[in-house]
Amino acid sequence: MKWTLLAMAMLMLLCTASLGQLTPYSTTTTGGAPTPSTPTSPESMGLEIPKTITTSGQSPSVQESGQTIIRSTEEAAYSSAPESLKSTSSSPISTKATYPQATYPPGGMSQNSLYISYASQTVAGCNLYANLPLWMQISGKGNIWFYEWYPSGSLVTNYAGNVYYPGWYKRWFYADVPGWHILQYYCNGWSNYAYIYVNGPSHWVDPSPGPSPMPYPYPYPYPYYYSYDDGPMIYTYSYPSSSQGQPYNPYE
Repeated sequence: MKWTLLAMAMLMLLCTASLGQLTPYSTTTTGGAPTPSTPTSPESMGLEIPKTITTSGQSPSVQESGQTIIRSTEEAAYSSAPESLKSTSSSPISTKATYPQATYPPGGMSQNSLYISYASQTVAGCNLYANLPLWMQISGKGNIWFYEWYPSGSLVTNYAGNVYYPGWYKRWFYADVPGWHILQYYCNGWSNYAYIYVNGPSHWVDPSPGPSPMPYPYPYPYPYYYSYDDGPMIYTYSYPSSSQGQPYNPYE
């Protein structure tokens, strides 16, 4: 009986652990990038979808959009915080802790830090196709590799260049897929993980939609009638039908 209860307890523990890590995150890299540890999933951390959408009101300038990493300052990173979160103290600027402390890979804390939109935020939410600034406090010098885990668990690794001085740097995040994104970088040591939840539909949406002369009819009644405006003439079609629409001039 004792061994049966012990076996049941172990089984429940394994089931709990598997539920906490639902997404199988890849750790396969290319181009000689250091191999990361499997990131801690938002589910296992108990993170909820942020109720507040982070809108930085910013987008990369023409100069910044062509750079993988941009030299910046501590003041710029902290001054980007909303006024309601800024401390009244003169130095250093601080923010209220809204989410749990930063999560680091196995092996303890690193002196490299990664923040979203402003220091020291490590969990944020945004809308699909938004741009968010990322702030990096790098403790040394060397090559920088940037890692992004997508909601599917796939890993995209980018070489961000070489830094010759420790300090603050900036990079931009583009919200291209709905769901949780996990970010991290390496520069002679790993940074903490940063988590961004992208709000949007589960299917792909064209970021620059254009007008279509043949819109899909559903969920409109069957058969469906629509008009296509071609200058002074308007063609009326019915669906389903492959016949040419009958033109009429609305100005007559």
